[in-house]
Amino acid sequence: MSRIKKALEKAEEARREIVELTRRGGGARKEVRPEYVQTRVVPVDPEVLRRNKVFGFFEEDALTEQLKILHTRVLDRMEKLGGNALLITSALPGEGKTLTAINLGLSMAREFDRTVLLVDANLKNPSVHTYLGLPAEKGLAHVLLREAEIPEVLINPNLPRFVVMPAGRSLTGSAEVLGSPYAESIFEEIKTRYPERLIIFDAPSLQTADPLVLADYVDGVLLVVEAERTTEEQFRSALEMLQEKPLVGVVMNKFRF
Repeated sequence: MSRIKKALEKAEEARREIVELTRRGGGARKEVRPEYVQTRVVPVDPEVLRRNKVFGFFEEDALTEQLKILHTRVLDRMEKLGGNALLITSALPGEGKTLTAINLGLSMAREFDRTVLLVDANLKNPSVHTYLGLPAEKGLAHVLLREAEIPEVLINPNLPRFVVMPAGRSLTGSAEVLGSPYAESIFEEIKTRYPERLIIFDAPSLQTADPLVLADYVDGVLLVVEAERTTEEQFRSALEMLQEKPLVGVVMNKFRF
C-alpha cells in the first residue's frame, strides 16, 4: 500500500470519527446552505422533470413518500457502514436504476443537514443529464481523461443541496479508465471534499465490468431489479457478483400493486 493511500485512509478515518462524535454528542443538527460559486447553476424545467418521471422534485407527488421511506432506510444503512458513497446498479439494462438514483438523490437533498452529489458514472450509456434536461458538454469522462477539473463539470440544477456531475460522454474501455490509479485519486477526492455530502454513483448494469470496478471506491451498493422481468437466476447471479461488496439493499422497481 502506498504512503499516499495510507494517508488518505487515515484522513478518512479521522473524518468519520469527527462526524460520529458530533452525532453522538447530541448537538443540534445545523442546516447546510451551500453557495455555488464555482459550480455552474442551470435551472431545470419542472415540466421536463415531470415528463421524465423525476418525482423526487415534486413534494406533493404521491411517490415522494415512498422515496422518503427508501432514502431513510438507505441513509440508516450508510451511517451504520460509516460511509458517504453509494453505488446504484442493476442486474440488467433498462431496469430503472438511473431514475432510482436521480429520485433518491433529490429526496435525500431535502435533508437540511446534508448535500448530495449525483455522479453519472455510466460511461457506457450516460443519461442522467437527459432525464434532468441538463447540458453535458463536460463531465466525469473529461475529468478521468485529464481534460477538465472537477469544479468545471459540476452543475447545480437550481435546487438546494443538490449537485450533478454528468458523465460528459461515453468511453470505450471505460472499465480500464475507471480502474486506473488516477481514477482512484479522483474518486477519493470526490468522497472526502465535503464531510456532509452524500455521493450517489449511477453505474451501468452488472452486464458490464464497470460497476464491479466502481464498487471498490464506494461504501455501499444498492441493487435495482425490475419486477416481472428479472428472473430468479439473473437476480441470484447479480447477488453473487456483489457478494464481496457492501450491499445496502435491493429495490424492486416497476412493481404493480
